[in-house]
Amino acid sequence: MKHFISENIPFEPVSHDPQLKKRVLAKNALPNISAISHILLRIGERASEHLHDSFYEIFYCIRGEIIFTINEKSVTLKKGSLIIVEPHEPHAIDEVVKETELLYIHVSADISDP
Repeated sequence: MKHFISENIPFEPVSHDPQLKKRVLAKNALPNISAISHILLRIGERASEHLHDSFYEIFYCIRGEIIFTINEKSVTLKKGSLIIVEPHEPHAIDEVVKETELLYIHVSADISDP
């Protein structure tokens, strides 16, 4: 068993947009999952367009609403919905419509490299 308590974990900056903060709940907790994080986004915050070569990103919306652009397509993420961004897909968070809480998971694209 692995048990993580979010209130004991400090927030840290998101690498591509350091003004955004995440709480990394678990690092390398399972093979091929490099991080499980909790993110709180406030109205007016954005994440610039970027992509990743070596991992998938899974975003599950706990509450709120945000608008992503993924491969130049607008996608709304609301409470209870999930988006999987694949390696090499350009993506950005364009608008935080309501304060949003996300569960965010990095999954290695190479099954031989957890």
